[in-house]
Formats: sequence, C-alpha cells, structure tokens
Amino acid sequence: MTALNRTLAIMFADVSGSSALYKRLGNLLAKRSVDGAIEIMTQVTEGYQGHVVKTLGDEVMARFDTAQAACDAAVAMQREARHAGVALRIGIAFGPALLDDNDVFGEAVNDAAFVSKVARANQIVLTQTLVDELQGAMREQCQEFDRVAVKGETRHSLIYRLQWETPTQSHSATTVMSIEEIAGKMSRYQLHLTLGDEQLTIHPEQTPYIIGRDPIKAHLHIQSGLASRDHCHVIFRRGKFVLVDHSTNGTYVSGPDQPEIYLRREEFPLFGSGTISIGQPAERAGEWLIHYQL
Repeated sequence: MTALNRTLAIMFADVSGSSALYKRLGNLLAKRSVDGAIEIMTQVTEGYQGHVVKTLGDEVMARFDTAQAACDAAVAMQREARHAGVALRIGIAFGPALLDDNDVFGEAVNDAAFVSKVARANQIVLTQTLVDELQGAMREQCQEFDRVAVKGETRHSLIYRLQWETPTQSHSATTVMSIEEIAGKMSRYQLHLTLGDEQLTIHPEQTPYIIGRDPIKAHLHIQSGLASRDHCHVIFRRGKFVLVDHSTNGTYVSGPDQPEIYLRREEFPLFGSGTISIGQPAERAGEWLIHYQL
C-alpha cells in the first residue's frame, strides 16, 4: 500500500495507574479492568469515525480526520471510563502525518505521545495546533495549561487542558495557573548553578537547559567520562525548576534536608539549595560537582 500524506488528529489514551491497579486488585481482576478500558476506548473511537491504529498494553493510539471528532471522542472516553471506575489520561495533537498501511508516522504522532505523558489521571491535554482547529463551545472548554518544550524542539509551545468535567467536577480537580499568571511571575524565578569558578543564572525562558559532555549541544559542558553527551536537562514546569535525567550512568541530587537520591531516566523538582552530581555520588564528583540555589 502506498504511504499517504494526511493532516490528522492523533490521540494517545491510556489507563492511569495501571501498575497500581495490578497490585491492588491482583492480576486477573486488573487485567479485566484494563481490557474493559481498552474496549471502551476502541468502541468510542469507532463511534466517532476514528480508527484505532494500535494498542499496546493499556494504551490505545487512534487517528481522526478532524480535531473536533478527536475531542468529542476523548470526552466520551473519559465519561464512560469514569462510569466504569477507570481513570484515563489522554493527549491529542493535530498536523501532517504519514499514513502507511494504517500505521501513522510524523510530527503529529510525536507531539501527541508527548502531551499524553504530560496528562494526569482524568485529563485531556491538547497541543496548540489542535486547539487552533477548534471552534465554538469546544474551543471555549480549552484552558491554557502550560508552556513546554515539546520533545525534539527547543522552543516552548502552549499546551491546553480540555475541561470536559461538569463545573462541580472541574472545581474539585487539580487547579493550575494560567499561562498569563505564570508569565507574570516568571521574572522572579531564577536558578543559580556553580561549577568550580563558573557561576551561572538560569531563567525560565532559557530552559530546557542542557548539561552534558557534548561541547556543542550542552549549555553546561561536563568533561567527566561518566557524563553522557546529553546527560540531563533543567526544565521549568508549573512554577518549578525540574531536573530530568536522560543519561546512562544517572544523576545524584541532594536538596535541603533531603538525602542524596539517584535518578536514572527520572525527574526531580529542585527546591532551596543542594548539589547535582553527574554519574556518581557527590562525595566522588570532585571538580564536576554542581551546586544549585533557587
């Protein structure tokens, strides 16, 4: 079959907390619950003229011809899943995609996968390109949620949360700052890093700030043999500086009244002051020990 260039809405939807579900209910009951959620997501997708591209474990990837259809389906999924006692998290993007024998590739797929990981239980998170396609009541239900660097990009983009709940449910859900509120306060957020004699100040708009061994890509160059080329990033999310490890050897972080912890492909919000050690505990880091202060 010949691959086709299409403009599509791409959705990733999965069961939130499925690992905990298996621990709480046991394998048999948990699998029934997850299978039931997959059935809900599949039937709703088809009911809104969408197509299930693939399922993987507790996750469904689907495509829709329009942003409106994808959002209508996402709202229906959340409502039916809640009735079934299951929490979903959903991410949707819109844009050019390559359709090849029902599989889909391209930037819209990557963006949808990224925002689905930003979403929490019972949330629907949308990219700016998708929101731009919406009109009327559905557009009015989209609330500015955060400004993030979508995977593979250095520029920051707005993402939105689709408020699908009733006003009472929405009020009880987690409240987030609007982008205007965050932007108005961003000037007072600063992260100070010290590496030897080098002192650096990072502002939110300078993130993601890359620490690593690559002298071209990294903003803070670490020449230690234990450092990966792209070792870790400092990002700014919802009023916090967060350290995100991408490395092979991991990152050791301490904080105020916080014993040193080890991160590997994980993230940790930075508070107060402490140390960041690349690839080894702070006591062995020597000249490559980074001190931070907020």
